[in-house]
Amino acid sequence: MTTTLPPVNQSGSKSVSTLPSLPRSQRSAKQLARGAGRPRQSIGKLAGIDRADVGAYRNTYKHNLSLEILQEGYVSSFIELFELFDQQAKDRERAGSDSGVHEVPILIDQHDKLDVLKSKLIEAEEARRSGASDKSYQSYLELAQYFEKFSSDQWLIDHFHKKCMSESSKVEEDGGRKLAEANYNIGIALEKRGDLSSAVDYLEKFYNLTTEQEWQDKIGDNLHDIASLQLYRTYTCLAEELYEEAPSVSIEYLKKAFHMANEGGNRTEAGVASHRLGNIYEAVGDPEVATMYHKGYLDRCKRDKDKIGTGKAHEALARCQQSEGKLEDAIENYKEFVKIAEEVGEKGVYSQACSSLANLYNMLGEYGNAVEFYKKAADSMETDDKERLELMNISQAIARTHYQLASYSNAILCNTAKLTASLVEWKDYRDDGFVAASRPATRAESCASGTGTPAAAETVSEETCEDKK
Repeated sequence: MTTTLPPVNQSGSKSVSTLPSLPRSQRSAKQLARGAGRPRQSIGKLAGIDRADVGAYRNTYKHNLSLEILQEGYVSSFIELFELFDQQAKDRERAGSDSGVHEVPILIDQHDKLDVLKSKLIEAEEARRSGASDKSYQSYLELAQYFEKFSSDQWLIDHFHKKCMSESSKVEEDGGRKLAEANYNIGIALEKRGDLSSAVDYLEKFYNLTTEQEWQDKIGDNLHDIASLQLYRTYTCLAEELYEEAPSVSIEYLKKAFHMANEGGNRTEAGVASHRLGNIYEAVGDPEVATMYHKGYLDRCKRDKDKIGTGKAHEALARCQQSEGKLEDAIENYKEFVKIAEEVGEKGVYSQACSSLANLYNMLGEYGNAVEFYKKAADSMETDDKERLELMNISQAIARTHYQLASYSNAILCNTAKLTASLVEWKDYRDDGFVAASRPATRAESCASGTGTPAAAETVSEETCEDKK
């Protein structure tokens, strides 16, 4: 192929190049894309779709959702949604790569949740624009309730409860009811997370805001009664949590729980609170105050015909009275405990009641009674509790030995033919026929001694032995 060059333009006229075009195979990609100079036609138009459809297909779900929110004119909703994305990203970064938070899908990738967020955020923004703070509050509340279904979204629950709190303060026509409810919802959310100290602050505000109000929930329960009952439960949990490190603080919370149960009109919960107070005062070494609370629990249980609670109250009273040295009263309460446990038919409880009474009889030197109740405790025990069964059998054997010791000693010391024959017979059959009374004349004499130990076994004088001979 030859190329003919034009003559040099000496007159200033325009020269025309006659260079041939490159073959199609050597054209640039850019030239091909442009159709080699032909008028450009949109791909979208060729396919029967417009540019927006192409963009929607190519862009991420987050991008398209955000674009829709902006196109509809809801700028505040767009900003709030992006603040949530940013908050989650920062939280994940702070947690570190080893944290379990990275195992949870990010909000951007959870399309169903994004749809719900878009819908409710727009509702809330429309309500704010029209000055309807109560409707805006409701939209945020529905978002918080929606995310309660997902254990990994606690941060979103907290966020929307706080938004409810913000909106509730703007509602003026309900007398502060929504503000009260917002405090309750935050308190419950914190309690579920185990942050009881923070939860108490919000629940106490709920309690104060509902005082002297007639507000009711959907099923007709008074909100102030609900506040009292919820505080009772939270105070009780806090008391149990703080007992080891701060017993005095624990007692104060239990007192508050007792007050709330009484104020809420719940006799059962008030009785349980009284029992707990009695137990903790007993544990810190104040049986007198403990007895007062246990008696209150006993009265409530009797009034409510609660046999199990009545048995627990008698047992607790017996323990306190035993600590105070009121052994006669303690025995009577233990007997009531045994009687009720037998009526209820709880073998484990009945066994425990019998062993407690047997221990006290053993301490008083009433070994015959001790043997009887140790045997009942062993016979009524669950067969798989071998360790406790062995303990009851050993205790019974020791009590029986003490019971027979005085008569055995007298028989040896007197050394009469009659007593020796009785002793030999006893060795063969191990019955109690020759056992003489060797305990105090009355239990009161033993209790009066203040020692709680049996009186010394009777000693036999030489004259007595001679008489027996």
